[in-house]
Amino acid sequence: MTFEVNPEGLRAAAGALALLSTQIDSAPHLGAEPAANGMLGSSVGSALVDSDPRSRQAKDLLKARFNQFSAILALSAETYSGTDMEIASRLAAITDINSGAPPQDGG
Repeated sequence: MTFEVNPEGLRAAAGALALLSTQIDSAPHLGAEPAANGMLGSSVGSALVDSDPRSRQAKDLLKARFNQFSAILALSAETYSGTDMEIASRLAAITDINSGAPPQDGG
């Protein structure tokens, strides 16, 4: 299988990731608070109390990552010079999404 990188493909991918970031805002609010209030004193109720803020935190992290990847791809499209080694090193520098570490500025 051949894998080709070109500026047009990088721009298209950057645009798609930027769009995903904006779509997160339209995702429904988890809304677990009423259920948590109905189960006060139970372990499930206790867990649900924290679920709304954690859901928001996860959405914010995903938005930041989509924006970070989009910016890296857009920059790579603008500075593309026939090799994908630079983009590979930028992508490799991104921390694991499960680490909880915020995205680094500048990609």
